[in-house]
Amino acid sequence: MSHDDLNNDFLSGALRGAADAMPGGEADDLHVSFGVVRDRVRRRRAVKVGSLAGASLVVAGVLAFGVTQSPVWNTSEPVLPGDPTRVSTPDGSANPTQAPDPAPSGPAATSVIEDGYQPSWIRDLGAGLECGMPVEDLRTTATGWSVASAGDIYARTSDFGGEAVPTWHMGATVEGGSLGVSPVLVWSQDGVVVDLGTNVFEGTVPGDPLLGAGNGAVEAQSGAYTMCAPSDGPAGDLFETSLPEGDYEVRVLAFPEVTPGQWATAVSEPVDVRLDADGAHTATGTRGGPATIEPPEPAEGELSRFVLDRSTDWVTADMTWTGYVTVGVPRITAECESTNPADVVRYEVTQASAAEPIASGTVPCDGTTFESEDVVGGGEESYDIRLTSVPDGVARFWATLAPGTGGEAAGDCSASGMTLRYDLASAPSQAVGATAQTIVDAALACDSDQLVELANQHGTELMFGTETAEQTFALPDDTQHYRTLVALLAGTTGAVDAETGVVRWPRVVSDEFRDDDAAWDEVVAAGLATQEQADEQRADETFGYTGMTIAIDPDGTWSYYSADE
Repeated sequence: MSHDDLNNDFLSGALRGAADAMPGGEADDLHVSFGVVRDRVRRRRAVKVGSLAGASLVVAGVLAFGVTQSPVWNTSEPVLPGDPTRVSTPDGSANPTQAPDPAPSGPAATSVIEDGYQPSWIRDLGAGLECGMPVEDLRTTATGWSVASAGDIYARTSDFGGEAVPTWHMGATVEGGSLGVSPVLVWSQDGVVVDLGTNVFEGTVPGDPLLGAGNGAVEAQSGAYTMCAPSDGPAGDLFETSLPEGDYEVRVLAFPEVTPGQWATAVSEPVDVRLDADGAHTATGTRGGPATIEPPEPAEGELSRFVLDRSTDWVTADMTWTGYVTVGVPRITAECESTNPADVVRYEVTQASAAEPIASGTVPCDGTTFESEDVVGGGEESYDIRLTSVPDGVARFWATLAPGTGGEAAGDCSASGMTLRYDLASAPSQAVGATAQTIVDAALACDSDQLVELANQHGTELMFGTETAEQTFALPDDTQHYRTLVALLAGTTGAVDAETGVVRWPRVVSDEFRDDDAAWDEVVAAGLATQEQADEQRADETFGYTGMTIAIDPDGTWSYYSADE
């Protein structure tokens, strides 16, 4: 199962909504997705099914980490796992006399696989690979190509309340050219191949590893279950058998396309991997040391966490996804402990659809708690926490991406500190202007009671009629509605419907301003969309602007506040 497969699996089960990346750092720019609106839109309208991926609001001051973009791994050489017989001491020196942890005593892996079996995608390659083959027959056949492992094995785990099943990944460096598909991890035990990795020929492209990689490194992967233990399914073979606990050799297997449609192989040297009840591990060797910090229990609204533990003989590394941005604005919270308190771990926050990291920073390894600025991303997909530089002395590190706990005192809301003010002179009528100014003033004052009272008095339709005023304007303001109201009414210009006299903000929702440069510039400047989103929506002749809108009737009645329909 690939990273993309995991994303597809939990797209259907999770409340969607993710913050989209903002390109700048103006104090009043904000951007938070209301992806949960999408399902409501489907019930509301038949034409714009699935059109609300960009309903959003840019959060003030995001990505202001106070550091330059973190560099890639600080050496061009691959970082190889250590010797499992060498155990690190508190001062970082090697202690070859300490005995390693005993190996887990599971059954032989050959007892669960089907000897001679070829998964269909392996068979189609015609590369002579099969389950149960002698590992010495696993050779490089691509002339001029080579591949090497780079860093420790780590898990990617999707945990959305069901069975949390990890897949296994490792950084790899490739020489000889660029790969068209991701490398796989091939597992062997006692000289016999027992897993040929996951099918990477189903749209999987090489991605960046999350741990231990240099320039040009790619991520190799294998699934949660061995591809060498098939069972019959209604649509073909199923794979539901995990490899038993035990010690294995793992090799990176890459598939260079030597001629169009013809694939050869490049095979790395083996890495010792231990598989036990806690996961898959490479040897710590002389790295790491004792550790006292502990990862916290998952917080409400947590999206992602990365845990790296090098305090024992075997490294544990796990990237776990638990949600999308549906409440609040997330921040990185982290702790690091190292044999050298002056060490720092460099991290990036990434998404598959983003060409560049959406956030980055450094975590001090002195045991203190680090909290970043707000992190705003884009797209309905998981957030990865990537460690781009981990000094050898680091014994334990954890980082979570979750709505921040600091920065707002009790009674504050998402509009706190905004400098936008409604321009009464721009109102098309006195009644409309009075209502607009009342809404803006209440939002800036974080006055939930006034907004609720106003919406109830006016019979305002909120979020397509799926929420009450008490729900929409509840504090704490996790869904950023207060910021959105101010950004719409004070940050953009309204358009008056010629037939009904209804005023709607932003004006790009009207046919007259559907392709107006200045109107779209307002949307971006107000933080209702990034420039990239605005360009995509403007080019979409069917849907156009799909962000949040607000409407006030000519008599001053607050008509609705929802995504554009």
